[in-house]
Amino acid sequence: MTGPSRIVIINDTASTRGGAAKLAVLLAMKLAERGRAVTFFAGDDGENAELKDKGVEIVALGGRALLNSRSAIVDGIYNRKAAARLKDYIEQSDGADTVFHVHAWSQILSPSIFDALRPVAARCAITAHDFFLMCPNGIYSNYQKSKQCDLKPMSASCLLSNCDKRNYVHKMWRVARQYVVNAKTDFRHAPFSVLAIQSGMIPLLTSSGIPEARLTTIANPAPQLVDARVRAEDNKEILYVGRLESEKGPALLAAAAHAIGAPLRIIGDGADEDAARRAYPDAIFQGWASQAEIAEALTRARFFVMPSLCTEPFGLAAAEALRAGLPVLTSTSCLIGDDVKQLEMGDIVDVAEPRAFQRVLAAWMADDAAIQSMSVSAFENAQQIAKTEDEWVDDHLAHYQRMLGAA
Repeated sequence: MTGPSRIVIINDTASTRGGAAKLAVLLAMKLAERGRAVTFFAGDDGENAELKDKGVEIVALGGRALLNSRSAIVDGIYNRKAAARLKDYIEQSDGADTVFHVHAWSQILSPSIFDALRPVAARCAITAHDFFLMCPNGIYSNYQKSKQCDLKPMSASCLLSNCDKRNYVHKMWRVARQYVVNAKTDFRHAPFSVLAIQSGMIPLLTSSGIPEARLTTIANPAPQLVDARVRAEDNKEILYVGRLESEKGPALLAAAAHAIGAPLRIIGDGADEDAARRAYPDAIFQGWASQAEIAEALTRARFFVMPSLCTEPFGLAAAEALRAGLPVLTSTSCLIGDDVKQLEMGDIVDVAEPRAFQRVLAAWMADDAAIQSMSVSAFENAQQIAKTEDEWVDDHLAHYQRMLGAA
């Protein structure tokens, strides 16, 4: 068997609550299924029965997410325990054909892990599930103004901008952490490679100082949750799947759907759930759902809406909807929007303009022929946006092989 003798997946958690964690765990399991030796280095307690069943070695730090940690102010910037534990693991277990792959790190592990990984940087890939590698608040957006941000991260204008979700003091904490990130990754000199989950991320990554030669796009996978195309043109429900937080835009969608009298199903939970339920009692709030329950909701939906106000690199739920044959309407902040529109699988709308948003929703609710056309195109072309799981694993193994060759 060619390629790495061991693959070390590094992620804040071994639980699958969250998109990055779900993908990190999936990749570890898929690699193990192919006979690869896999270690999962987790910032939390490492409890995951599926990983254990696949024979994945689990190394657990036993840490807690920042919101639940008494030492968050310090550990969030530099978690000494995480750095020391990872350094020990590398010293004891590393080999010339071992590769390392970092996924989420901002909630428990902190930028300290890049200190430990510097000696093996040529054999280390970092997946950019978001923009925390260069942007203090991680999403190139201004939470206070509920819009995208076009400032250069860590520039004077950025430092003066009160863009944080909480307050400017917390922004300064994020800036302090970003200084550590920049120092420890040091992409100009340390040969880490960065994997973008969508090609639209590349300009933002390069403009922030990551050399283009270090960047590779590996599109996320999206499972096909239903076997046949959903006859979207026969359905009436609008569908949203995701966190119920202001930057994701579910309240804007609920307001627009209410204004035109369209039925809306919302799957997910979050800080804004109670307020949204009170404000829009006519919407169906399903809460968090299993994959089987999401599949069932897809079969009842007319189209899927991704109304995010922040910069969205991908959108797994939207990709799953496209694979099922649902048209997708994205906000201008979603990087997959251009591809969705170009492939005639949906369209883009400025969700911050209520009248424009309502007009598009009303048009889609009324035009069965247009919905059918977009539905057919989505079912046939969704693979151009999201890989199958096997293709996704193949792409990672090819990248690991390139890293070993270069190292």
